[in-house]
Amino acid sequence: MRSRMSILGHPLHPMLIALPIGLFAWTLVADIVYAGSGRTHEWYSIAFWSGIAAIVTALLAALPGFGDYFTMAVHSDARGMATAHMLLNLSVVVLFLVAMLLMLGDGALRGGRQATVLVLHAVGVGLLLLSGWLGGEMVYRHHLAVIPDSPELEDGEHLRHELHPHVSPR
Repeated sequence: MRSRMSILGHPLHPMLIALPIGLFAWTLVADIVYAGSGRTHEWYSIAFWSGIAAIVTALLAALPGFGDYFTMAVHSDARGMATAHMLLNLSVVVLFLVAMLLMLGDGALRGGRQATVLVLHAVGVGLLLLSGWLGGEMVYRHHLAVIPDSPELEDGEHLRHELHPHVSPR
């Protein structure tokens, strides 16, 4: 099924997700380097600002994702998977937001907060991996947001999703 959130037929959501994925992962790397470097403050700052950039870019990537969800995915045989994908991604943003609030004003330099931040970032990246796997399943197995080679194939995809909403492909 073709995405309506696209430019010249190319879906926007997959184009925009690379940046937040890289930033979420980089934030976790910076946390690990900070912990292993004798707590060099530059790495703390890198993790803090990378986390903020990850949140902002994830929210930007979510806009066409929401559009795809409401115009395409909920009308397909992958609606449960699409809902899980969305909820996992929102959970990642919330975890990173909580970590950012703990880090604000160097707040995670005291007490056990840095360990909490590291755990929040690690769990967030783990959830992001699961969400990415679900996103791949939706594209490669359920053919969401793909550009069919012919009008007949596109019609077939619409029939498959609309007439058999609970049957998943083999």
